[in-house]
Amino acid sequence: MGRSGPYERYYAERAESGKRTVLWPWLFLALVVPLLLARSFTVSDDSAQATAIHGATSTAPSGQVAGGVYRAGFDVVPGTWTTVGPPAGTDCGYVRSAPDGAEIARAVLRGPGAARLADGESVVFTGSCIWTAR
Repeated sequence: MGRSGPYERYYAERAESGKRTVLWPWLFLALVVPLLLARSFTVSDDSAQATAIHGATSTAPSGQVAGGVYRAGFDVVPGTWTTVGPPAGTDCGYVRSAPDGAEIARAVLRGPGAARLADGESVVFTGSCIWTAR
């Protein structure tokens, strides 16, 4: 290898035969690829509606739910939801999310607990707890 690097012989042979190095592919890569990458990382201004995905149990008329994903004001009533806790030796929990999908709170319970849901928030109840609206 010479001072020009590993392609010294290649460029020397091209120069002897009168061929020029083509620059347009490099310019294309330098200009277009960053634009494509920037476009793939932009966030849309469209606000997507949250879609409720139900677990095994849906909202019951008695105001009780089990594990699953629910949206306050749509699937369950907003307000305070309580549980007496899971069976011995197990745990359960919840994750509350704002209407925009940002996580608000999460908890893992091994005993009694409560979660307060505002209208439009989503909640994921996990484990074997039965949750009751108060």
